[in-house]
Amino acid sequence: MSDFIITTDNAADLYFGYYEANPTTRLPMPFSVAGKNYEFEEECPAYMDYYDLLKQGHLVKTAQVNRQTAHDMLKKVLEETGKDLLFISFSSGMSGSYDSICAVANELRLEFPDRRIEVVDSLSGAGGEGLLVYYAQKMQREGASMDEVIQWIEDNKCNAHHIFIVDDLKNLKHSGRISTIAALLGMVMQLKPILELNNDGKIALLGKALGRKKAMSEITRYFAEYYEDGKNDFILIGHTGNQADADALAKRIKEAVPTVPPIKFGYINRLVSGNAGYNALVVFMMGKQRKKHIIEQI
Repeated sequence: MSDFIITTDNAADLYFGYYEANPTTRLPMPFSVAGKNYEFEEECPAYMDYYDLLKQGHLVKTAQVNRQTAHDMLKKVLEETGKDLLFISFSSGMSGSYDSICAVANELRLEFPDRRIEVVDSLSGAGGEGLLVYYAQKMQREGASMDEVIQWIEDNKCNAHHIFIVDDLKNLKHSGRISTIAALLGMVMQLKPILELNNDGKIALLGKALGRKKAMSEITRYFAEYYEDGKNDFILIGHTGNQADADALAKRIKEAVPTVPPIKFGYINRLVSGNAGYNALVVFMMGKQRKKHIIEQI
């Protein structure tokens, strides 16, 4: 029997039904939209209702994990399971949550001196972070030790790819991830940036395309460039309200790379989609290592 529990935050996306079949403690990341504050899953609007708010133009204010909430939830896991704990965190390049969880872990080590508590920076988010959780849990089920799982994550986290487009740059501008001038130029010229996470776990620019269809072609091209056979049990496509485009992207990918494993779908979590906005589209996979230097960070 495994002697440790894998936990994460709710920025770690996976395909529809995964967490229902594989219950995992995931710390909530608070946000506010349309004048209301949300933290816990049961309080939040349903995904399509949330995406409708984004479509209507409501901007989202996000926050890092609440330290008290993190302390209480992880303490409960330690008390109820009697096992060690491994936490896989949202990228430190996009949130201060990693530092907060490290501080909570130090507090819990004092309360549980006989237990091992480790925190790993995924340098990923959404489905990229989710893939690391998926393969970590798979390794654990197959008998890997915590040290082996941690080493695999450290060796492979920059092989987790997030290749995506957004429909409207105002959300990225609002979140501070793109300049006002760049956002205005993009919206006027209908330029669609092709985005990825770099080796620091920050959003960076892979390329640009004129219009959404060409942008989807560029996503497919970059997917084929980074893809390697044998590294994935499945490919994950996420979206914020447009399943039809997700299906169309899946078709393009299958045509470009016939050897891909099954393609599965999921929603982009509320924290990340609050920055990406309505109609964002992304493909996640494990592949070749991310480039050390992408065109430019935004």
